Order: sequence, then structure tokens, then C-alpha cells
Amino acid sequence: MTEEHPLINTDSSHYMNTGSNSIELLELMYSREELMAWCKISAMKYRLRIGNKDTPEKEIKKIKTFESYWQHLSSLN
Repeated sequence: MTEEHPLINTDSSHYMNTGSNSIELLELMYSREELMAWCKISAMKYRLRIGNKDTPEKEIKKIKTFESYWQHLSSLN
């Protein structure tokens, strides 16, 4: 069984770009360190705006998603 990618959502076609998932393209374009920084910044962005855009539950889910992706990236060799 392969581990599911934390950011790939096959139910959201708006993340697709010319048949590829946008996160897969980002992983080709940026280093692991750059992607990890993006995760930290994105998680903080959602923390700072909790309750000001989406529901707190939705924002917390986004925070956890980016933290999960950071963990995924940090576990790669």
C-alpha cells in the first residue's frame, strides 16, 4: 500500500493543470526545502486568519493539511 499524498485531492478538478495535479508540478519546480517553507508559511497564514474567512473548522483542516505535507516532505530521504 502506498502512502496517500497529503495535498493531492482527486475530488478537486480545479487543482488539475493539463492533466497533472498542480502539486506534482510544484514538486518538480521547487526544492524540498522551498516546499517545506511554503508549508510553514501557509499553515501560519491560516492560523492568523482563523474565523475571518472560512469557518474555524475549515481553517484548522487546512492547517493540519499543510502540517501533514511538511511531515511528508521531512520524511523523504
